[in-house]
Amino acid sequence: MIISFKNKATEDIFNGGNTKNARKTCPQSLWRVASRKLDQLDSVQTLEELQVPPGNKLEPLIGDRKGEN
Repeated sequence: MIISFKNKATEDIFNGGNTKNARKTCPQSLWRVASRKLDQLDSVQTLEELQVPPGNKLEPLIGDRKGEN
């Protein structure tokens, strides 16, 4: 599930809002794909669910972000 968004534009795209901020952040031609990916992120209950498909490239981070994926 999505807990927070990095910025308001991403949240607007997720919620289907056609805002100036969203249009500046991401081309509208990519909104359908971005929205689908955000829906996938929102629907998972555990981190392991994101390991499929392999294209998600889920891997543990290192350095200051150790413990995150």
